[in-house]
Amino acid sequence: MLRMPPMLFHQMLHSRPLPSSVIPFNQMLTQLSKLKHYSAVISLNRQMLLRRIVPNHYTLNTIINCYCHLNQMGFSLSVLGKLFKLGLQPNVITFSTLINGFVLHNQVPEAALIFTKMLEAGHCKPSVFTFSTLIKGFCKMGNNYLGRWKKEDASLT
Repeated sequence: MLRMPPMLFHQMLHSRPLPSSVIPFNQMLTQLSKLKHYSAVISLNRQMLLRRIVPNHYTLNTIINCYCHLNQMGFSLSVLGKLFKLGLQPNVITFSTLINGFVLHNQVPEAALIFTKMLEAGHCKPSVFTFSTLIKGFCKMGNNYLGRWKKEDASLT
């Protein structure tokens, strides 16, 4: 089942001229991600980069999500750095994906730090998903940590 999408992806990569937009590639990466083929998505993205296909927000958010699911949070943060390098600003999806990744792997203090950075940046607001993900993480950690986090970050709210 996994053979067909990568074959189609390779056909797109080797077609001349290349597709004029990153959107068809994003659609393929998204479908593979939904099938939980995270390593394949990352591999195909590397091939895109080798062909000088410039990623956009959507591409990078998908790659961040894949690294999060593979518990490679350091790599997900490096993709965030690439986002900045390309002159893009992280959006609520970027921040929420990172927060979810940290919570998924029981790294709630790191998730809270990303949330704090999101608030400090000021160019996007947390969504219901962002808040519910943090609450889920705090419940995993216990109320003690939640109380401490709220107290430390009270000046941001």
